[in-house]
Amino acid sequence: MLKEEPFGNEQAELLFQWTESDEAWYVKELGRQPTKSELISYIQTYDGFGCKWTKWMQEGEPVAVSCVHPSAPSNKKPWLGTVVVNPKLRRRGIGKAVIARHLQTMDNVLFAGLPYECINWSIFLGKCGFEQYGIEEDEGKEYLIMVCPT
Repeated sequence: MLKEEPFGNEQAELLFQWTESDEAWYVKELGRQPTKSELISYIQTYDGFGCKWTKWMQEGEPVAVSCVHPSAPSNKKPWLGTVVVNPKLRRRGIGKAVIARHLQTMDNVLFAGLPYECINWSIFLGKCGFEQYGIEEDEGKEYLIMVCPT
């Protein structure tokens, strides 16, 4: 059973540890392996945009981190920004359970955007109920937009 807890800057250490060997994530999100202080700035930037960071606990241990924007400026709809699961616990349904919990609190729909070439990310979202909505280009990069009805 997942328990939701607030995510503060002091817990950026989790995100740092869980992504330090996940080159695809940090290169796509930040362009390179970040320092801890750069990761704190990354989290604060999304906080400033109105995003909600959540730490997910299971049996008293942190198992995942997520970020959702409840009303993105682009379309005033909720967007899933990040789901990172402890690498030691991946492929056990935790990420899917995190998304399911977010879907319970959304009205009608949850969007997600990801770099077009990140096939594994789109496969994961597809297994969570997302469908392809479209492709957008921004600054010469293509993004796959996915949507999941709630």
